[in-house]
Amino acid sequence: MYNILVYLLIIISLLIILVILSQPSKQQDALSLLSTDKSNTLFETQKPKGMSYLLMYITAFLGVLWIALGIMLMVLGNH
Repeated sequence: MYNILVYLLIIISLLIILVILSQPSKQQDALSLLSTDKSNTLFETQKPKGMSYLLMYITAFLGVLWIALGIMLMVLGNH
């Protein structure tokens, strides 16, 4: 049981890395903010749409699952 949970934790860790790397960048280029008159866009909130919205929730779900598996492994490791 312990080994299965360790393998699941490793797989979920790799999936989290892949999902985070596939998300689009949310920051504007700092040089373009200085050179244009769009300095107020730095402080505007941008809602994720489409695929980035889905990736955000997949990341959150995998993160919760990763933490739960970590706690389960910690409890099983103490026994």
